Amino acid sequence: MRTTLIVAAASAALVLTAACADAPITAADLQADGQLRAEPASSQQSVLAATETNRPKARKAEQLRVTGLVAPQAEGALEDATRFSLASEAIYLHLRADGLSKARPVTFVWLHGDQRRETMGFIQPRETISLAASLPLASFVETVEAADADPLSLAGPWKVEVYSTDANGRSLVFERDFEIIDPELAEAELAQVELAK
Repeated sequence: MRTTLIVAAASAALVLTAACADAPITAADLQADGQLRAEPASSQQSVLAATETNRPKARKAEQLRVTGLVAPQAEGALEDATRFSLASEAIYLHLRADGLSKARPVTFVWLHGDQRRETMGFIQPRETISLAASLPLASFVETVEAADADPLSLAGPWKVEVYSTDANGRSLVFERDFEIIDPELAEAELAQVELAK
């Protein structure tokens, strides 16, 4: 009988030390005879579920590459341009985002001197370049004229910047410089181009 108790105590000690490697043994884990309780499947599942929820989710990093052009056309055959007449209706920004799995919120920033115009929008996952934003010059010229200011104040160098907005904040994904020129100068340049043909 004494040998049986020693063997039982030794085997219980082995079970307890093996169990201690994962978690401490408490009184709730032992039966009345000193044997380790069998864990119900539900408690094992909840431990695994808790471990899963504490583990950080692996996120697929998107390598976003944005290409684009600035054009005087909203659709159709696009002409990439760097100079625009102040008499133009608008300047259109067309973008293509490679490596994008879903629409991403962006901020379009149009800069001229100390003037800054921001609009919110989205870039979409598409295989072709498409209209993303526009700078309506006609409304700016009307606003300037209504304020008795010089509409030519809009002439000069401009820049458009596109910022991606995500959990990490804002990051620049595209930028492009262009120039707005006096309508008379634009007509003279167009006439020179026609003569050269």
